[in-house]
Amino acid sequence: MAKRTKSQQTKHDRKVGQIAERLKRQGWIVEADLSGYERPGAIGKDQHIPDIVARKSGAERIIEVETPETMEVDKKQHEAFRRSAARKKRTSFQIEEA
Repeated sequence: MAKRTKSQQTKHDRKVGQIAERLKRQGWIVEADLSGYERPGAIGKDQHIPDIVARKSGAERIIEVETPETMEVDKKQHEAFRRSAARKKRTSFQIEEA
């Protein structure tokens, strides 16, 4: 995972919270790598933690929030999340920009 400045991390965390809250309002069960939420399980051999994992009616969404500074740096992590989603039925992976 790339390092962010304090202001970049605040922006990132705010976006994670907004997405998590929106998904909860839509009826998803949400885990988020954010205070106040249950933390998602690690994925892949390098044990990457996604920002959000949401489940509803047998579907799963893996969501990673990136700031412009971390978009390119975290490609290995993105690949692990993509592979994990591809191995499961009704599972998707998406990247959101903070």
